[in-house]
Amino acid sequence: MKKILVAVDGSKSAQRAAQKAAELAEDLKAEVTLIHVYTESAQIPVNQFNEVASYLSAETLESIMDQQEDTIRGKRQKILDGDAEFFEEKGIKLDKVLLQGDPADEVCEYAEKNNFDLIVIADKGHGKVERFLLGSISDKIVRHAKVSVMVVK
Repeated sequence: MKKILVAVDGSKSAQRAAQKAAELAEDLKAEVTLIHVYTESAQIPVNQFNEVASYLSAETLESIMDQQEDTIRGKRQKILDGDAEFFEEKGIKLDKVLLQGDPADEVCEYAEKNNFDLIVIADKGHGKVERFLLGSISDKIVRHAKVSVMVVK
């Protein structure tokens, strides 16, 4: 096993999965890639009547959307950077990938396209809604991945 893909979402469970993956990668001398997939995207500004703020120019709208995207990506990058510490402490070189889309689909597709041997994921997220949603994500990854999946509890 030479290539491990570790899916993280900022939850405590995902941190445990990252720690377990770091131990495994250290033992196996494997390459590691951390992946975080987010679903939110920039929103067109609307007024209180739920109408697009028509007084804004196209350039201003584009600028607002770009700023929102940068903010979203910045927050999501912090998740990757935080979980990267588990690997850096062990001297494990890793790549970090930030994608937007359906988390399960993107993780499965990325793993297959890049010839990973193993996907490491957490079994659930942090809140009741997140546990339900992320449980569904981990379940979907287990069912659809074309590579082995390790679910960390």
